[in-house]
Amino acid sequence: MDALLAQRHTTRRQGGGDDNHLRASSGRAVAEAAFWAPAALLPQHGVHWEEAGVRWEDTGEPNLARAIITHGTLEQAIEIAVAENGQPRWVQFQRWSNANPEKEWRLQPFGGYLDDFQNFEGFTLPTKVEAGNHFGTEAYFPFFQARVEEVRFPVAQS
Repeated sequence: MDALLAQRHTTRRQGGGDDNHLRASSGRAVAEAAFWAPAALLPQHGVHWEEAGVRWEDTGEPNLARAIITHGTLEQAIEIAVAENGQPRWVQFQRWSNANPEKEWRLQPFGGYLDDFQNFEGFTLPTKVEAGNHFGTEAYFPFFQARVEEVRFPVAQS
């Protein structure tokens, strides 16, 4: 997770420059980890987990888990819905953003869906991902949509 959060420093140096951009880029790093590199959210390096919701046997809906990521003075909680087979179904959190009609910096819902899981060399990964601002509301706008067709893993050179 530390490596992903390091991108926030790069973003800040490349022109964002203020605390709003720092906070927003930190949220983006957490989202990237949850969608594409969930092992970055293992309980270490400032990450801890807690139960966040209902159990499958109660409702048939996905179970919710909450990861809380702390890096320096920043803290971000993110909820992940996990299906009974262990696959993440959706991700949501409150992200610091000005992507709203008022263009005001504030916490607002962000998240998206993971679907169509396939096996790639022993790793089960989503091949359909969408994410956007105002997740879980009528204003949800999935500005990011990806369809993964191929996954290649780097081979260590000796």
